[in-house]
Amino acid sequence: MADNTFKIGIFAANCDGGIAPTTVPERWQPTWENNVEIAQMADDSGLEFMLPLGRWAGSGGETDHNAVSFETVVWAGGILAATKRIIAFSTLHVALINPVFAAKQMVTADHMGKGRFGLNIVCGWNEDEFGMFGVSLKEHQRRYEQGEEWLNIVKRIWTETEPFDFAGAFYDLKNVRGEPKPISKPWPLIMNAATSLEGRDFSARNADYLFRIVTTLDAGRDDIASVRADAKALGRDVGVFTNAYVVCRPTQKEAEDYHHYYAVEHADEEPINAMFVGRGIRDNPNLSDAVKAALWKRTAGGNGAYPIIGDPDSVVSQMQALSDIGVSGIAMGLVNYTDHFPYIRDEVLPRLERAGLRQEVKNA
Repeated sequence: MADNTFKIGIFAANCDGGIAPTTVPERWQPTWENNVEIAQMADDSGLEFMLPLGRWAGSGGETDHNAVSFETVVWAGGILAATKRIIAFSTLHVALINPVFAAKQMVTADHMGKGRFGLNIVCGWNEDEFGMFGVSLKEHQRRYEQGEEWLNIVKRIWTETEPFDFAGAFYDLKNVRGEPKPISKPWPLIMNAATSLEGRDFSARNADYLFRIVTTLDAGRDDIASVRADAKALGRDVGVFTNAYVVCRPTQKEAEDYHHYYAVEHADEEPINAMFVGRGIRDNPNLSDAVKAALWKRTAGGNGAYPIIGDPDSVVSQMQALSDIGVSGIAMGLVNYTDHFPYIRDEVLPRLERAGLRQEVKNA
């Protein structure tokens, strides 16, 4: 991944609505043409990556948020074929796909992108979607145990030249081999999003980049320092990203007004409430009504992502603040990627360059 101090990727363009559960008419529509257009915009602008959501069903409500989505390995291959420099990740739920099959899929995409494929590994959380596959959602710790076994098999397929047998707690495989090997060496970049201690430990051992939720700058600073210390103790260096939604307009008032328009006036309440319940927020006695109200708005704005709202100078200042606490970069959600990214490209990216957070794009 490029060596910009503050990296930026496009998040969830493969799903309708992206990360904004809103009913506004301009909400994101994930046609293939729209996905290619934003990927090429991002590529030409020097953004580092495209990161999809792995979804199989919607969240209900007026829009059935995220019901329309592209499967992420095929999506990544198509994005890589349509771009020149940007990394395209696939988001894979390990319990839903055999590691031998997945290894072959991913190496195919890696060759399509000449070494620009990345794996976002997910160990499972959505019981409803697992039920669609007839797969039970395992106890929390067991999900990560399976994830580590799955990943070890995939890495062996990617690196070993002789057939091997594998007898583990979750997989019993015979005479495993796989060609070709990845172009990425020793294998594609690995990303993992984790909120639990088990997930954080899994990422410290296995991931190049860990996604963490940043609730406040102070809490985020302490959390990131702890994550990096855990990785360092294992002899590893793990970058820490967060997901963020960005509303950027010429003035602060315009940005705040647009945020209120789509996230309050036109919030799709059913999927927002489903997230609130699923994340244990609604009935949490340790959270005040004021905190819950703020989290509700943040969920409506971008599925609970970190909000960056303001004029271009303010947006850059907020990104600088994230960088200052150790955030390597953001996976960015927008209400409409192709409509709203050009203003960020023209007004925010040059300011980030002047701030020393990003380098000027050469030969775009």
